[in-house]
Amino acid sequence: MVTDFELYMIASGITDGKRKRALLLYQAGPRVREILKQIPDTGTEVDYDVEKAKLHDYSEPQKNRRYEVYRFRQATQERQETLDQFHARLRILAQTCKFHDTDFEIEEQTIIEGTSSKIRKRALHDPAFDLKAILLEGRRDEQSAFQAKDIESKEETVADANRIIADTSRTETKKRSKCFSSGRAYRHKGTCPEKGKECNNCGKMNHFQMFAGRKVSRTTGQ
Repeated sequence: MVTDFELYMIASGITDGKRKRALLLYQAGPRVREILKQIPDTGTEVDYDVEKAKLHDYSEPQKNRRYEVYRFRQATQERQETLDQFHARLRILAQTCKFHDTDFEIEEQTIIEGTSSKIRKRALHDPAFDLKAILLEGRRDEQSAFQAKDIESKEETVADANRIIADTSRTETKKRSKCFSSGRAYRHKGTCPEKGKECNNCGKMNHFQMFAGRKVSRTTGQ
């Protein structure tokens, strides 16, 4: 795995071993330089790779390979994790497992512990379905699922809008189901019974007056 420091040297065009070693010691600081003095067999001033390996062995605790392999075997694809994200996580876990064929181990873990039954079935059916093809297939499936979900969500939004319009229309129709003049069921058979009559409560023509929730009589005003 390329470290940030190594990326910096590559970007800077530094290839000379002596310069790389000097830069590593400078960036590491005085404490690391003192530690390096206590470590035997660190090579000469031009042996950058030897120096780097010695520092790595000193700073990294001894790994238990069996436990690292166990952690790798326990890795499963999370519900919201993409196949590429799962692959990257497996790649990191595999670094300390010292597998003879890392790609094959990652491929098998992806097939067994991945969430796609489609990929699992194809891998069992087709021995040539390797890690590269698995990742490509996974990206296509995830993209298709995303696009379908996006389309369906927009269709649901349109359907919801149509339901609101229909409900509003029914409400307005219900409001118009009574005659504004007589308060009776609309439509009348023939002429409205209030047409041409005067309301005893307000004196206006062609309607009756609702007052405090009851009809006012034309004859008594009560």
